[in-house]
Amino acid sequence: MLRSALICRRRLYSTIPFDNKPFKFSRFEPCCPDSAKVAANGYVPCQAHPIPDVLGRKIEIHEPMVRPSGLRHVVACIGPDALEWTRAKVEAHPGGIIHSIDHLKNRWLKGNKPTHDDKAILSTVANRPASSKTTDIIVFPEFKIYKDVDPNRLETFYPVLDTMWKDASSSLPKHVECDDMQADAFILVCTHGRRDMRCGRIGPLIVEEFERVIREKGLTRKIEVWGTSHFGGHKFAGNVIIHQRGLGGHMYGNVRQCHVADIVDRHIIHQRVIKDLWRGQVTPIQL
Repeated sequence: MLRSALICRRRLYSTIPFDNKPFKFSRFEPCCPDSAKVAANGYVPCQAHPIPDVLGRKIEIHEPMVRPSGLRHVVACIGPDALEWTRAKVEAHPGGIIHSIDHLKNRWLKGNKPTHDDKAILSTVANRPASSKTTDIIVFPEFKIYKDVDPNRLETFYPVLDTMWKDASSSLPKHVECDDMQADAFILVCTHGRRDMRCGRIGPLIVEEFERVIREKGLTRKIEVWGTSHFGGHKFAGNVIIHQRGLGGHMYGNVRQCHVADIVDRHIIHQRVIKDLWRGQVTPIQL
């Protein structure tokens, strides 16, 4: 079963529309370099978009950063003030949504065997406010949002989890109430400072730049941008995931503020995946 799942993921990878046009920047390259201050790791400060040099010198810009492709991304919308943000690992907060889901999955595994490996489903939290006092959960690639999910009462959401755990490529159950997301693209930037200060400091700057560019292009109704928890590879900061209808979900690394306008142009507007910064496919276009 795992072999067939890997073959399926390789097939999905082969259909990724990589951009034939060379990207304007290499990994973590600045737009306005201060060449007099090049660090031993290759980090070059940017005069237009400064970051603390002590963090820049800890960014890895040479090692391979592509990770295995996934099938689904589950995003729990907990708002900016949730207690999960005070933990290095959001799943370590007792009573939090990820902690509760992990606990339920451990029980589920005692009597079930998943088709796919653990990397098929990525789970993170985002600072997007929930529509109620509980949690909203967004599932990609379907762009479906399940509202008012109580971490202490997961019974109503359990059919969705059960379906994904059994086979991550299965269709979501239709009897569980959900809504379609209004956005055409959903951008998540790792801002998880309690886990690592590289993303903790660089991530919010990237969020602000995405918001500025999207606002200037009049795309605020079509694109959402939020901070998210750790999803791997802090040494490759800044880390970005973009889910887009018709393109699937893709992860980028070594992103700087300098790159944002061109990412919006190439990835979102022209729907081309930028291989220079690409870290892997988070979800396919559809399942």
